[in-house]
Amino acid sequence: MSTPDLNLLVTLDVLLAEGSVARAAERLRLSPSAMSRALARLRETTGDPLLVRADRQRWQPRAAGLQRPVGCQGAGGFAAGTD
Repeated sequence: MSTPDLNLLVTLDVLLAEGSVARAAERLRLSPSAMSRALARLRETTGDPLLVRADRQRWQPRAAGLQRPVGCQGAGGFAAGTD
């Protein structure tokens, strides 16, 4: 099994925040097609659609639990540096 591309977590975070592939691409300074390919890689890696169309221009998370921002968390879901 290959090592997952952890940069895709940043992509997912921006996609969730922006709700639009085009706006997420602009924010990350990528082309919309590059952002679309990154979303396809995320879907392939997770085996989940992750985002579904809300309308012609917006995407929404498939599950509300995915809206939580991607943060620095250690093992077990505890924030790094806490006891």
